Amino acid sequence: MSNTKKTSNEIIKETSEGLRGTISQELGRRTDHFSKEDAQLLKFHGIYEQDDRDLRQQLKKEGKGKKYIFMIRTKIPGGGELTSGQWEALTKVADSYADGTLRITTRQDIQFHGVGKNSLQRAIKHLNDHYVTTYGACGDGNRNIVSSPVSNISKGSVFDGQGLAKRISDSLGFKSKAYYDVWLDGERVRGDEDETETLYGKAYLPRKFKIGIADPDDNSVDVYTHDIGIVPVREGSLEGFNVLVGGGLGTTNRNADTYPRLGTPIARVEDDKMIDVVRRIVEIQRDYGDRSNRKHARLKYLVEEWGVGRFKNELEKRLGYRLDPPLEISLERSEKYLGWHEQVTPGLWYLGIFVENGRIADNGSCGMKTGLLAVTKKYKTGVRLTPSQDIILTNIPAEKIKEVEKDLRHYGIKGDEEHSALRKYAMACPALPTCGLALAEAERFLPSVITELEQMGYDREQVTIRMSGCPNACARSPVAEIGIMGTSPGKYNLYIGGSATGDRLNKLFEENVPGDELPSRIAMLLDLYRERGIGSESFGDFANRVGGEYLRDAIRGTARRDAV
Repeated sequence: MSNTKKTSNEIIKETSEGLRGTISQELGRRTDHFSKEDAQLLKFHGIYEQDDRDLRQQLKKEGKGKKYIFMIRTKIPGGGELTSGQWEALTKVADSYADGTLRITTRQDIQFHGVGKNSLQRAIKHLNDHYVTTYGACGDGNRNIVSSPVSNISKGSVFDGQGLAKRISDSLGFKSKAYYDVWLDGERVRGDEDETETLYGKAYLPRKFKIGIADPDDNSVDVYTHDIGIVPVREGSLEGFNVLVGGGLGTTNRNADTYPRLGTPIARVEDDKMIDVVRRIVEIQRDYGDRSNRKHARLKYLVEEWGVGRFKNELEKRLGYRLDPPLEISLERSEKYLGWHEQVTPGLWYLGIFVENGRIADNGSCGMKTGLLAVTKKYKTGVRLTPSQDIILTNIPAEKIKEVEKDLRHYGIKGDEEHSALRKYAMACPALPTCGLALAEAERFLPSVITELEQMGYDREQVTIRMSGCPNACARSPVAEIGIMGTSPGKYNLYIGGSATGDRLNKLFEENVPGDELPSRIAMLLDLYRERGIGSESFGDFANRVGGEYLRDAIRGTARRDAV
């Protein structure tokens, strides 16, 4: 890269002694937060330093400092396969060290919110004692790799997406032993292991790096939104994988130099060359990604500015061989995995359970957290997490189905058919009060928007509505049919026209919509869709076809019906 002036983050990484910094020393001090430098390094260990934003203003009025809390994120390639014992350990951490809830993320992780500084070490040790790691779940390296959560147990599947996710994850893992030294007293260090970061170097990557593996019949991972997207090519049997590069959704408000971008297909790669190709793409980002401007540091900007031809040439030069051109990609609408499904092993079934916005908690009549723990322990089920923030219980014998259903009802956990289509396809990021970047509510607000729309009669609409509290778009809002992104407290930008199959970006429809007006705005759009949609086209296809200008005119009553 031509820029030589490095950001402060780059200096922190380079001088961190392999991600150690002074984290160990800070843990021994009687303070409630870390230094600015260590707070950056904590991300590589799967931890974000945050503060309770519900209390921020009141504490400030009282002349007090922030109420510091921490988020811990696990790293679970492909969203599983978790054992019932591991699920019990995750629940234990939520109850003993966090706010009592487990949060499934769009990257098939579990997040714990509200952890105090003095509980961090015990929480991470408990997770690792049960073979659940947090190392590399955040920070400037390869994040959790997402894939179909059931490809290795689903009937008719032609490849093991979870297995591929684990192989790539192992290949891209950090070599530094800092994690074990800091959190586990060096427990897993073996003799003179070499901890040199041969792939990442001292400064690791310029920014976070995301990889998604689609299923031929399911794009629930939104494969086009990743730095590297991997799509199986199936012609009866598995014929290799199309590799996409340069996807990413985050932007910065009113900064035209930042933008969402869909990944571009670059090559077809055989299974035995996949690790080699992925590692070389990571190397290119390491060597040429922008280290002078973190807002411009993702791979998408490099691919956009170089062009796919130059990027592929550089990739082939590093590989030492030519790559086949990609084949045409055809993806299906996102699979939700909800309800009962027969597994490839005769007599075994899996059950997908809807979790609104991924938050597992005991609330009122629904004891979801307690119920899931009880059922997984009683039946020794496996557990898997989906990219749409739901949970799957696996390996349930056919003769136990009725019994499992009875137990779930006892805890108030509803079946798939008891949730509206609109709610099942909605998704939100955590946002306030924990996320330091959030500009507006998301997880705590979207359910009320959906409820209003249900009461207005739109409960059967199978439309993807996604809400993010800021332009970082953690709920993958820019590819939703209806995307909602916070701009300031109580205000949102409304986007429309994304594809139901995740291969098209939506477009800005209206800026700074007051939150309490969102249901009526969306209702007007859905009414137009019902009246003027053609055949079986999705709402996203309809909105993209007619365009925002036409829809604005139609709402005002000035659009001609025959114009579309």
